[in-house]
Amino acid sequence: MTKSLSIKYHFLICVFIWQSCTQTRNQSNCEYIFDKPCMIANFEQDNGIEGSYLTVKRINCNDSSLFIDIPAGFYIQNQNCKTWIIGWGNQKPYYDAGVENLRSISSIDIPNNKIYLGKLLRGNGFPKMNQQVVFWNTQPSGFKPDDSLPVIDPSLWQGFSGNSVSFGSIAYDSVLCSWVMLFNECDTNKIQIYAALSKNLKNWQPANNGKAVLSSTDFKNCTWAGKTKDGKGNQSPFVSDIIRHKNRWYIFLDGYAANGKRNIGYAISAQTLLGPYTISSKAIVKPGITGSWNDAAVSYAKITHFKNRFLMYYDGCNSLGEEAVGLALSNDLETWNQWKQNPVIVDHLGWRSSVKCSEPNMVESKGDSIFLIVSGVKAFLQPKLSPCCMNKPGNIDDTQLGLYVSTDGGFRFSAHKNNPIFTNNYAQLSENEHMGACFKIIRTDTFNFIFYQAKSSYGGLKYNIMMRKSP
Repeated sequence: MTKSLSIKYHFLICVFIWQSCTQTRNQSNCEYIFDKPCMIANFEQDNGIEGSYLTVKRINCNDSSLFIDIPAGFYIQNQNCKTWIIGWGNQKPYYDAGVENLRSISSIDIPNNKIYLGKLLRGNGFPKMNQQVVFWNTQPSGFKPDDSLPVIDPSLWQGFSGNSVSFGSIAYDSVLCSWVMLFNECDTNKIQIYAALSKNLKNWQPANNGKAVLSSTDFKNCTWAGKTKDGKGNQSPFVSDIIRHKNRWYIFLDGYAANGKRNIGYAISAQTLLGPYTISSKAIVKPGITGSWNDAAVSYAKITHFKNRFLMYYDGCNSLGEEAVGLALSNDLETWNQWKQNPVIVDHLGWRSSVKCSEPNMVESKGDSIFLIVSGVKAFLQPKLSPCCMNKPGNIDDTQLGLYVSTDGGFRFSAHKNNPIFTNNYAQLSENEHMGACFKIIRTDTFNFIFYQAKSSYGGLKYNIMMRKSP
């Protein structure tokens, strides 16, 4: 991308929120950059409920076909089936999310309820009679990868610990004439903040000579972050968002204080996204009182400017590990007030039935609407509680992303009828496990780019940063 093109960019940001139980599902049918289904698990084609799961009625190994009771108005047709894959589990606890075995789809004979399967992409063989299957869209809303490789190779950054990369955010820095990505180490106690530079959003090189932009020692005097969860070690907090305001860069962070509770703060640079940074002396959002909905942790702050103020959506977690989405408001990005009627998202149903996942991923305001993307995970029934824990396939213990929309200023949200609207591609080695929490959409004159974090089991479990694009 040339400099003249990059100056014209603007961001589309989304964050996912689960609507409250007093709201009606599927109220929002608005067009958006993500509005197509990416998972079909039940006969109702509605992932907001458990529904009646799609089941194999008959198998014909001679022509690699399955017979399934295909519902009326089935979204997958011959014209789009090449971008979809079919998955099934191993009928074992922890291995029945519908992604353990995957095959491509060659064609669909809708009148005869027949699906012709193609290449084996993961696992073994074919599903069995009466086994439930799940369909996955490998190109949600038309976004395709340039290749299947991660965009960041952490070995190029000096001192980077481990192999897992936690994606923070990306912004264009006009002083550096480059896109800047901020990211952290993760899955290790040693956590610092690093930066990468790119001219074209595809090729990324180490910034700051590969050294950390903010190190764990930079937070040694910080009271709201800078510690490991047990309070015994030092580490930097995680980057969750980047905002440009009044010629200064604000990066929003969350990390552990010495008491083991997670807080949200910020750091400011008056120069470039490479710093130097001044770290806020106090947390801007911190956990609530004992017994409250967020008494253990607040994290994953995502910010948008709406009319005359800023809105922050964040993940709140209580002492039982139950998560919900909260809202804070600010006029200047430095002083924030949590909304008195928090949390704004509390429900956990269907694809979001697990109470242990509610991370905001992106947020954007557009006209009178606010678009929010939030993570969701389907609950897993523990074997000790139920031997039939394989009866709810489709993102069990795996994170997917869903779109929610507010038209009342960001206080109440409606779920998109096709949720979830983004999932990783389980057939690709670099992202064959589950999603991370941060997600970024960047629009240019030529392409729409998305960046996201996904985990891979290849060569050991690790998080990668992936990129896709669409015209």
